Amino acid sequence: MERPGERRRVPRIPFKATSVVAEIGSTQVVVAQTTELSRYGCFVKTIQPYPQGTRVHIEMAEAGTTFSASGVVAYVAGDGMGVIFSMVEPENYEILAQWLSRTPRLSERYSIGATAEVKELGSWNEQVLITRDLSAGGCFVETATPSPKGSRMCVRITHRGEEFTAVGRVTDNVGPDGMGIEFVEMEPKDRAILEKWLADEKRA
Repeated sequence: MERPGERRRVPRIPFKATSVVAEIGSTQVVVAQTTELSRYGCFVKTIQPYPQGTRVHIEMAEAGTTFSASGVVAYVAGDGMGVIFSMVEPENYEILAQWLSRTPRLSERYSIGATAEVKELGSWNEQVLITRDLSAGGCFVETATPSPKGSRMCVRITHRGEEFTAVGRVTDNVGPDGMGIEFVEMEPKDRAILEKWLADEKRA
């Protein structure tokens, strides 16, 4: 059970849309309901999910507007599958941004204490730190020597035997106890690991 104050609200916003998910290179198609959406992916409720790692093309229709993207099945749950977007055309990004603008917060933060190795790009000085919270869009790391706002960082987080790597940027959330880092570049495999961690935390 969640305890009050341990979590902040939702990495993916509640969202209802009819979705057609087709496995790339196959004639197999799943018609289902998308129930959650984020800037990185969505959750599709279905009793026939594709296996983790399946490359798919997804189309979502809502209120006469259709969004489409290529993606990868990041994880499979009892009630469906999480899909990470890997390729989104600019016009579809506009539709996605419009849908997401309906809520003031796009990323739910979870209290996850994981080991984070952080260094500024172009620097040899690496700090081994602890994350205080983690979301789809970034993390907060505890450090007595935070980098200046805008610094570009290489972040490597180890959690539950898996390793996640991204390029980030220090946000304006800098204080004596640490700094916030926004993820700005990551590989699809790293995005899948991050989404899996967050999904596990959400279900816990």
